[in-house]
Amino acid sequence: MAILNKFNFYPIKPKDCLDKSFKQSFAMLKKIIGKETLAKAMDITTPYPSPVADIKDTQWCKTIKIIGINPRITKTFWGIVKYALTFPENAIHIMPLWTTGDKGSLYVQTSWRLNEEFLDKDLSSLGYDTPEKQLKFVVNILHAAGKVVGFDALPHVDNFSEITMMNPAFFEWAKLNKQKTAQLFPPQIDYNTIYKDVEDIIVKETNAPANLFELSECEREGFIFPKNSDRTSIRINLMKKIRAAGLEPLPVTEHSPMRPVVFKRIERNEDSDWAVFDVDNRSQSAKVIGCITPYKWYKTDSDGYPVKNGINQIVWDYFSDKILKFQKEYNFDFLRADMAHNQIAHSHAESEKNVHESREMWAYVKDKIHTTAPYFAVLAEAFYNTYYINGISDMINKKVDIVLGNLNFQYLNKEFVNTVDDFLNPFRKNFPFFPCLCTFSNDGDLKEHSQYFQSEEANELRYFISMFLNLPSYTGMGYETKCLKPQNENEFSNEYVKKQTLPYKWGDNDTLFEQISAMRKLYVIYKQIIDNSAMELLQSDNDSSLVWLYSKDNKPCLLFAANLNPQKQEITISLKSQINNAAMVYTNSRYDEICADINNLIFHIENIYIGECVVFDISYS
Repeated sequence: MAILNKFNFYPIKPKDCLDKSFKQSFAMLKKIIGKETLAKAMDITTPYPSPVADIKDTQWCKTIKIIGINPRITKTFWGIVKYALTFPENAIHIMPLWTTGDKGSLYVQTSWRLNEEFLDKDLSSLGYDTPEKQLKFVVNILHAAGKVVGFDALPHVDNFSEITMMNPAFFEWAKLNKQKTAQLFPPQIDYNTIYKDVEDIIVKETNAPANLFELSECEREGFIFPKNSDRTSIRINLMKKIRAAGLEPLPVTEHSPMRPVVFKRIERNEDSDWAVFDVDNRSQSAKVIGCITPYKWYKTDSDGYPVKNGINQIVWDYFSDKILKFQKEYNFDFLRADMAHNQIAHSHAESEKNVHESREMWAYVKDKIHTTAPYFAVLAEAFYNTYYINGISDMINKKVDIVLGNLNFQYLNKEFVNTVDDFLNPFRKNFPFFPCLCTFSNDGDLKEHSQYFQSEEANELRYFISMFLNLPSYTGMGYETKCLKPQNENEFSNEYVKKQTLPYKWGDNDTLFEQISAMRKLYVIYKQIIDNSAMELLQSDNDSSLVWLYSKDNKPCLLFAANLNPQKQEITISLKSQINNAAMVYTNSRYDEICADINNLIFHIENIYIGECVVFDISYS
């Protein structure tokens, strides 16, 4: 068994920890959190108190270090706990856990039930024999280990999900002609009442009472999906009947413009056919995701555009109540707002953006959760820059706390330095949300993104910056051992958003793992200093370097430096306080020994090559 030493995690490779037996990993957990704490956490009748439960606002999330976890890669609920034993980061984001639809994609939700795919047999043998019990157990354990836990909230569902069948009025529909060669438009159809045709088909096919859709959702479920029925077969049959009548749900779109969504053609293969939609006059980057449909957040005008003040209140309340219930049931601390970069309140028919938060769905969800959990935070899948019409005001209006950011799609160069500088200065001073220092995300781990991660030192530097800068950060699982040039699809975690026959192939990058382990140990040692000290980004003569200083009681205590400059191997910084001595405590240097010279208020670092970083413990006058 790995030795814990003085750290609150085991510096062993995730694959090795996931391969351990339940008995071994359970013993490891007990060593971290203690016998009494473990016993308390195992009682799922009582939620174990979250580390942030007593906080009355969301400021705590502005510096959290998040690890993203794909349950398909951990394989089971207990696997999530196993993986959490291998890192000190204090926040965990778990990718979607609901039952899935098209191709088993985690982001194609078909119901509000938890996915039985992640059931763990060892937890079941202990009496935690349902997904609901196992998820409560996992969140309790993670809270007991001092970690906050977040879930994915999805503003869309599988086109023909159980949710769609039970609530046709909550989604947008198109109607095709009998030949399925063209779409019907007003005045032939009414965008705001077309769902009634879908309801009529469902009533007829399920032999339900005529007032089916006046009943509660629970009662509707009993008629449409009777107990012990084959729910998938029912969905497929209803889908065929609805599509035979020429009715199709509109798909999710992203990137401006997002409207109007119009039918283009029917595509076929030997097994089935499906409708293809597109956005009229769309930009080159606009995207249509055909397998999912968004909720109908706004009433639409006769041209198919959302009405600015036409909030579909019943849909907002349905969705927010479901998210609130899920948060309460499992005691979550934050959510990741999936596709929050989409500006659903804006019609894209004109250049003006809605600017009032009352018309932003994610703000509405957060406000509702805050009535009982004021500490609850929102991580937006969005980007810090002027995205679409005005991405910054959009994030403010949605009341998000942190956003994923875009650093994982930037090379390490001067532009990267300038972006980080933006994060630390304009954002910290002027805006209520902070961008994350995103190293790597699970669903962004694609072959085409490998270009950003092909240097050993650069990968170390990304992690170094994300771990030690006093900003939120996000790192997807698998980063710590990722190979520089993966060759096979099963080496990319994005592939495991869908169901796969081959198991995920963990990288065997020992060099990266050793450096990240060293940084994690250093983080554990210095966390208290970092959390309780003032941090400032320092200017240097090397404009492609990052240097930052932590000070306590106005006296310097820790200095961090990273060089991103291929032309310069030294950094000179002017300090505000006299430093007597600087002792190097960490570097990833592979070449000449890094040395530092202190002359009055000048701190000079030599032999620090591109991709190298260093930490100094400082004593002062």
